[in-house]
Amino acid sequence: MELSTFLQMFVNGTMIGFQLALFATGLTLVYGIMLIINFAHGELYMLGAFGVFFFCEQLGLDYFLSLILAMIVVGLIAIAMERIFFKPLRGQHIPSFVMSCGLAFMLQVSAVLAFGIKDKAIDSVFPGVVNVFGTFVSVERLMVSLISAVLIIGFYIFLLRSRYGRAMRAVMQDPDAAALQGVSINQVCSLGIGIGAALAAAAGGLLAPVFIFNPWIGPVLTWEGFIVVCLGGKTSLPGTLLAAFILGYIKSFVTTLVDPVAALMCEAAILGIILTLRPQGLLGHE
Repeated sequence: MELSTFLQMFVNGTMIGFQLALFATGLTLVYGIMLIINFAHGELYMLGAFGVFFFCEQLGLDYFLSLILAMIVVGLIAIAMERIFFKPLRGQHIPSFVMSCGLAFMLQVSAVLAFGIKDKAIDSVFPGVVNVFGTFVSVERLMVSLISAVLIIGFYIFLLRSRYGRAMRAVMQDPDAAALQGVSINQVCSLGIGIGAALAAAAGGLLAPVFIFNPWIGPVLTWEGFIVVCLGGKTSLPGTLLAAFILGYIKSFVTTLVDPVAALMCEAAILGIILTLRPQGLLGHE
């Protein structure tokens, strides 16, 4: 394998890993706090891409402002979903899964009605390439990885240092004890799903200038996101990060060397192997 090919696959794998980390962090948060399976999370990612498209391409706003606005709007949509649909279903896996499937379909149809069925694209925000060890690497992919890293680091600082972050961790560990200490479970649930949705929207918005997108991009990423969550350990945020990059590099290398279908098969096989040998996931607890 040539060095240039390896570097291209490594950069792509890093970008995919950050995408999966942003996306799956929301799934881990929602499951850890509310114990629900949100299969509509992929549609929040899709709305992030369309949100940036609307604000940037149709309203002519700056890309970064468009990204922030898309994160806010999608976060508010997710909070409304939690208050109206998910609040009565906390802790109920099957009912919440069925409800989220219906919400996913509703969001897809809404996107079709608003933007049509044709693929959309956003003009390149970071054009050009850089020379890395004699290999030309896209500036756009490097910037997507860098901005994603900043968002993830910012989220972890919030989770570890802020009062609301500590409340979220307390609810994930023991909701009853957290409630006895005065933590508002309703407030934490809304905050958790809102932040998770905003991170998913950020992933969609960051990749919108890199790939084309349409109202049906969510389900495949949802599948990969749940693989990441299961591999990492369901409620383990560090495990989610580790699993995201493992899957990102597998997807990049196998897709390039074989094909995308083989990459999906490898992801499923790895999930089966890990959960057979370690059912609690890579960094999960018994």
